[in-house]
Amino acid sequence: MLAKVITLKPGAPSKGFAHVMRYVMRGNEELPPGQTLDGGHFNIDDDQIYWTLGEHRLAYAEDLAGVCDGVVRDCERKGRFKGNPVYHVAITWQEGEHPTAQQAEHACKHVMDALGFSAHQAAWATHRDTDNDHVHLVINRVHPEKLIAVQPPFKKDYFILDRCMRELELEFGYARANGPYITLDTDQGPTIVRMSRAERRARGLLKEEGKPRLTRGAAAAEYRLGADSFQSWVAGQPAQDLRSAVQTSGATWADAHQALAQHGVTLQSKGSGLVVTTQLDDGRILAAKASQLGRWASKAELEKRLGSFVAALQSETAPSRAYAEYVKTSRSQSDKPDRLPAKNSARDPDLRALRRQARVDARAALAARFEAEQAAGRAQRPQQRAELRSQHQRERQELAVQIRHDRKALVAQARQSGQSLAVVQSLWALKAAQQREALQKRQAAERKALSAKLPKQDVWRKWLEREAAQGDEAAQAALRGIRYREQRNKGKQVDGIEGEELDPLRKLTLAGLDAQIDHKRQFVLYRDAQGRDKFTDTGPRIVMHDKSDDSLEAALRMASQKYGGKVDITGSSEFRERAARQAVRLGIEVVDADLQAIVQDEQQRRQRPPQLSPTAVEKSAPDAAKSLKPQDTAALPEMRAVDAALTAWQQAQTDAARTRAVQDWMHGMARVEKLGGDVAAANAQTRKALGERYAGFMREVGGLARQRDIGHDR
Repeated sequence: MLAKVITLKPGAPSKGFAHVMRYVMRGNEELPPGQTLDGGHFNIDDDQIYWTLGEHRLAYAEDLAGVCDGVVRDCERKGRFKGNPVYHVAITWQEGEHPTAQQAEHACKHVMDALGFSAHQAAWATHRDTDNDHVHLVINRVHPEKLIAVQPPFKKDYFILDRCMRELELEFGYARANGPYITLDTDQGPTIVRMSRAERRARGLLKEEGKPRLTRGAAAAEYRLGADSFQSWVAGQPAQDLRSAVQTSGATWADAHQALAQHGVTLQSKGSGLVVTTQLDDGRILAAKASQLGRWASKAELEKRLGSFVAALQSETAPSRAYAEYVKTSRSQSDKPDRLPAKNSARDPDLRALRRQARVDARAALAARFEAEQAAGRAQRPQQRAELRSQHQRERQELAVQIRHDRKALVAQARQSGQSLAVVQSLWALKAAQQREALQKRQAAERKALSAKLPKQDVWRKWLEREAAQGDEAAQAALRGIRYREQRNKGKQVDGIEGEELDPLRKLTLAGLDAQIDHKRQFVLYRDAQGRDKFTDTGPRIVMHDKSDDSLEAALRMASQKYGGKVDITGSSEFRERAARQAVRLGIEVVDADLQAIVQDEQQRRQRPPQLSPTAVEKSAPDAAKSLKPQDTAALPEMRAVDAALTAWQQAQTDAARTRAVQDWMHGMARVEKLGGDVAAANAQTRKALGERYAGFMREVGGLARQRDIGHDR
């Protein structure tokens, strides 16, 4: 769990509580179908609020804001406070964790107590519209009775909040996050300790250590584009080429400029440092500090190697638009690299290749449609604005001609009316001013209406979200790919199963599990009959929440169906080994190179005949001289395994357990046949043991046999 204080931008005026309450309570937007909003308030009498959250979210938010703003006004009248009364905290859970309303409320109360706001007015609500469930907590800094504004210890609230998160993780049993406070397992139990950055770095607890920190604008660009920002992109291959060039013996600034020029990047001096820049197709210039490529790329470090900075000559700059091309191609390419078909795969590689190519074509068509719509919009806007501009210019000219014509007739009008010329001129001037003002207002309204009518220039992600909401499967797949790329590195530490997604995201029928699809975030959550989360299908990855054998088997079977019988396994070493062995037992191919030794060991273990213990060998020695006879089927160890499988099938409470028992029975019968036992007698014993349930059992055996045959045919 993590907590963050949300502040206003520097210099922004306080907006009171109305704006933030409407946002937190989702007062101005509709909730996704089937989703409810958990929320509430603290230290506000119900008599002061007319509406409840369940009755009307917007009215409830306005009531809360009115109560809090009233307390603030009382404080301001006493001359005690004129600052921002809003203290806004976001409490975020890790992906796959879904807090209940009671847990969210308790977390908010715990945070308020720790910050010294236990008696203050506050409101909270849980948002589930992102990959991480989070709670917004809005606190009124003004005490409702003392009418004084309270501020947490200066620059210490971050540490207070971080310790609160560690305490809540232990209390709720959620996964542990790392911050200034770390939870360590000791002989006395889990202990929360404060660690410096140096200590966390030594323990490997600092995330993305050594990776340049993106600016706020670059992070926003990555979200909108669904691809690396220029700051992230230039720190990749361009930075590697630059480093290789400057580390070469006898390198000069010309070599450095040439290394970057091949990527369409220019190294320039700015202020006391260096920046790298590139130009987009529309003429915009993107820039990043040279030090973001690494500390070795700062101006001071480069000048130690190359001497005083020398700007690039015109001949050393290249017109390449490598980053602009990268952004375009990222829209039509999959965010998860395609796998080559396995050499001895039982699946049909041609069918997979056709589906893969169809998906590539769909992504390319989607990107082309986006480019076409944006190009049409860019061409349409100037044309319509030019037409409106010409129309307005004609109207102004016509009005000017009319005003001049009326002015020439003023003398005759004065003689005819008997009024003085000065009075007539004054009335004419008033009328002319009124006509000009009316024309200006009408034309301004027409320009505003045209701006609202014209299609706006969309960014890739917003356009995808709009198309996905309308049911476009290619857009939905592209969105899932973007989210996979964003979570790719973090997801490697999460227990889960990955594969190449070639089919649209949909509910898959799994016995005993209920599937709930989230259309906005594009994932399917699977729960058991008791409502417990089992795993989430996000498209390219299945994230495990429950690690039991039944859940793992169900997830692997679904992954096999989705990903063509081949899977990657991520997470802890213990989970990966267990999942790899289970995949072998289910006939699913594991492609992770570091798990191949485990896969081979499990395959050999399943093929190895049972070994007799020394005691069993010694007991069988007296019978060694007996004549050879057909083996007694009932005496075979495999028959005992068959009996055990029948008992397990009759006692099974879940479909997964029944399926596993049927598989064990089939394996035992195959061993009986291989060792020369009487299969007919074994089958008769099965019929006798099951009685009336024998027919249903054999239907399940036949279903599994057909699935196995289909898998072999592929």
